[in-house]
Amino acid sequence: MNIIALFDSISLDKARIGNFLKGDISQIKKQLLAQKEINSEITDSDIAALLKALKSNPASFEVVLNNRILFNFFAKKDYPRKYFRTELDFVEIIKVKSFVDVFLANELKVFFTQNLEANKFSAISHLAEAQHYFPDSLNVSLKNYSLSKLNDAITILKPTYGNISKVLYIKDSHFFTFLNHIKDDEIEQKIMDLSLVITEFCKQDQNSELANKTFLAMNEYHAFDDDFAQKIAKNKDIADTKFEAYIPKKRNLTWVYVTVGFFVFIRIVFFVNTINFNKYTNDNVTYDEEIDYKTKSEAKKIDRYYTNMKFTIDSFRIFLADYKKLEIKQITQDISIKTGENPFQTFYQNEPAGESNNFIKVKNNTGYDMVLLENTVLYDSIKMPQSAHYIKTGDILEINFKHFETKTVFNLYLGKKWATFQTNSKHLFIRNHSIVEYRFSELIPAAMDILKTDYSFQNDATISYSKSGLNIDSKNTKINPLSETQK
Repeated sequence: MNIIALFDSISLDKARIGNFLKGDISQIKKQLLAQKEINSEITDSDIAALLKALKSNPASFEVVLNNRILFNFFAKKDYPRKYFRTELDFVEIIKVKSFVDVFLANELKVFFTQNLEANKFSAISHLAEAQHYFPDSLNVSLKNYSLSKLNDAITILKPTYGNISKVLYIKDSHFFTFLNHIKDDEIEQKIMDLSLVITEFCKQDQNSELANKTFLAMNEYHAFDDDFAQKIAKNKDIADTKFEAYIPKKRNLTWVYVTVGFFVFIRIVFFVNTINFNKYTNDNVTYDEEIDYKTKSEAKKIDRYYTNMKFTIDSFRIFLADYKKLEIKQITQDISIKTGENPFQTFYQNEPAGESNNFIKVKNNTGYDMVLLENTVLYDSIKMPQSAHYIKTGDILEINFKHFETKTVFNLYLGKKWATFQTNSKHLFIRNHSIVEYRFSELIPAAMDILKTDYSFQNDATISYSKSGLNIDSKNTKINPLSETQK
């Protein structure tokens, strides 16, 4: 247990730090030893560290205890601002950084490393607000991670384009909030470079969801350079205007449906009238050719990312469920994975999303472990990966739909012995730039057919398996016809 959580567990008065006498320290030690008897998380080394902090550098300790962000993080609390004092600026920052380095740096490093590798920026963007108290070594590490993330995005978004699913974090406003807290001239230059790349990307498709969401997210970054700050604001305004047309809103859209319906009716009438006449030419181009040209032009408006997604999903399915068991080598099993965790780091990244009231409970009665894959359907047929949820056999998991305003389908991946291993297949997904993504080393019969089938869960569901196949017990759960076109 860290010294902040330990300090809070015995309800010491923060205002008395620096005024504790020798007898007070002895009494505190007795309290800590008594607390250890009822809390197995407390160790002798934790107690020794707290007593050392109280005696060696109480002024810096008081600063950390009165920093709302640091205290709430280490104590795992959510106290409001009024709980903390603010008149502590007399303490030298370098001394506070040294204190954090000695007593708290390891926990900070682990937290940032895990969340940066998983592209989870919501929590770290908040914690990074206290970075002026972080040790220099940690700040250098955060900067290097950030530059690497920006370089990856810049490289992948340049022609001939890489796997865009690996850099979807650029759509997350928390990513730019995080960068805003640790920014320097080098980071700002990389963000400028990214802005130019996104601008070029947008020229290929002005309605690009990826580009417009990135411009919106980038507005959370407050640039040093005034011209760049104005450009960010301008791009945000343009994205607001364009994105308004296709972001679902919780409001009455009846008048929109009526207007669209009217124009669709006119288009149909116009089309019916035209088919009653022979083809006619206009500047040596037939009417049929003009329609074909417009159709092709409209098709180009969909992001390359979306049009390539079917191939990527098919490749991921082959990776998960279509390998040769005899080719398995260099296997390492993961026995620590728990129900509710996202088991992947490359494809399904569980992006941060708003809260919703769309909950379902899924019970796994198959006798196999399960990964429930949540996908959003765009443009009527393109499936976009959203979330992945591991459910151990016999367990129940409550799922909160991440994109509840769009069509959502689920796919089921079942097997045993979750592990990383290699085969001779060319379909590989690599995590952390080093090891093969995890998957089941023993599969349920007909694993690929089950994985390809799309399910639309609308109520709680119990999933079981027998010789006759997979059975889903739910009032409104159904196999989605989309699965026939996605195979």
